[in-house]
Amino acid sequence: MAVFLHDLGILCALGNDKLQVSAALCDREISGHKSLCRDTGSLADGRTCYVGKVGAALPALNELPPRFQSRNNQLVSAAFQQVQESFDKLSAGVPPARIAVVMGTSTSGIKEGEEAREEYEKTGEMPDGFHYRLQEMGSPAQFLAELCKAKGPVYSVSTACSSSAKALLSAKALLDSNLVDLVVCGGADTLSRLPLNGFHALESIAADYSRPLAAQRDGINIGEAAALFIASRESADIELLGGGESSDAHHVSAPHPEGQGALAAMASAIQQAQLAPGTIDYINLHGTGTPKNDSMEARAVYRLFAKNAAVSSTKSLTGHTLGAAGALEAGICWLLLSDLNKTRRLPVNGKDFQKDPVLADVRLSQGEEVEELAYCLSNSFAFGGNNASLILGRRK
Repeated sequence: MAVFLHDLGILCALGNDKLQVSAALCDREISGHKSLCRDTGSLADGRTCYVGKVGAALPALNELPPRFQSRNNQLVSAAFQQVQESFDKLSAGVPPARIAVVMGTSTSGIKEGEEAREEYEKTGEMPDGFHYRLQEMGSPAQFLAELCKAKGPVYSVSTACSSSAKALLSAKALLDSNLVDLVVCGGADTLSRLPLNGFHALESIAADYSRPLAAQRDGINIGEAAALFIASRESADIELLGGGESSDAHHVSAPHPEGQGALAAMASAIQQAQLAPGTIDYINLHGTGTPKNDSMEARAVYRLFAKNAAVSSTKSLTGHTLGAAGALEAGICWLLLSDLNKTRRLPVNGKDFQKDPVLADVRLSQGEEVEELAYCLSNSFAFGGNNASLILGRRK
């Protein structure tokens, strides 16, 4: 059954709405040097690192219950404001019980939990107004349901870095099964010390800027973002054609070296979308910039697509936005397919570095204009071998 993505609300280090993000993606001079910023106070050992921070003034949530007052929900609110008009039109006449919300996140209100814990250690008391439910993974979905008055299924998916890609697949499943008529779906994650120090403990934080697929790659830059779609069976320009999931469980934090789980997810997505591998025009890689991820992903992509599809990682521009990454990068594919990308230009995979010659011979996009841009695939691979691939297509 056809499922369409009608509109996109998006905030990340590249911009505060779809116009800004689209313009930055088509800028051949854009790089992490322009979009990322230095963090000097989060890592426990005092080291500095680069992060992808949202620069927008975010909506105040002071009038809402304390359990919703988190930066993560501020990002969600800002993204929903961007799609409110589309939602209102599509939801007119739809019973609230037929409207669902599915969100992906891996941090939720952890930032506020960190701040509350710090005050408790200083004073022996938790701060006034702090509510434990801020930290629950269900908070973004419950908050968004309050905003849009949804009474259908409301839940969050939290599978680390594949969370919000799986949220989009869950939305498609709800629509395909005719349980609902409209789904607000996406993801949001917020910069905080716990994930930064966690990845630092895994020796996965880049010394400066992340360089996906480069010989000198040494890790990730963490980022924050929100991306929301309005999904329905009603026809629109861009369709969520299909997706694939796998769980190879190779290792708690390292991917399978041959990319078996990644390959299975991509192959399943191609099959569900009823496409041939050679029809995919662009692949947004998971592309973390870590040695192991990029090696296995390039190998898996080459096995399925050879050099037919152009590939890049946009994490060097946005940071790795963890649970929001799947929706954010699906959003980037949506923008590339949309009328906002008038020149049909692809993103640049690293303006200032070259591909590692040891990697499989995938074809990196370098900001070129292409004759045809009809189908995009987006990869999201998570801890424990929890993998998801999405395919978006433009209606012909």
